[in-house]
Amino acid sequence: MGVALSAETRSITTGQPQMLYSDEKDIDPIAEKQVVLLDDVISTGSILQGMQRMMENAGAQGVTESEIFIGGNAQRWKHIIARGHLQIFIDLASRLQQ
Repeated sequence: MGVALSAETRSITTGQPQMLYSDEKDIDPIAEKQVVLLDDVISTGSILQGMQRMMENAGAQGVTESEIFIGGNAQRWKHIIARGHLQIFIDLASRLQQ
């Protein structure tokens, strides 16, 4: 991978820290370019933030954020281009037992 860029994130899927990497050969084409970040679903935004940090470190001049779906509070992500909004349902029975 050469001198790779990396960023640590915390995935809502696993609940564990995970690392994002960008190979050295992918850095030069990003420098001084407009970049679009595309992810499948945004919930907490941690992966998107990690990708943004890597693009900034690679020298990208502008970053546009896009998701296929937004999860949770749609107002929080209104600046992100997305195809739709996923409703998040909570198991009320288990909540009432707490």
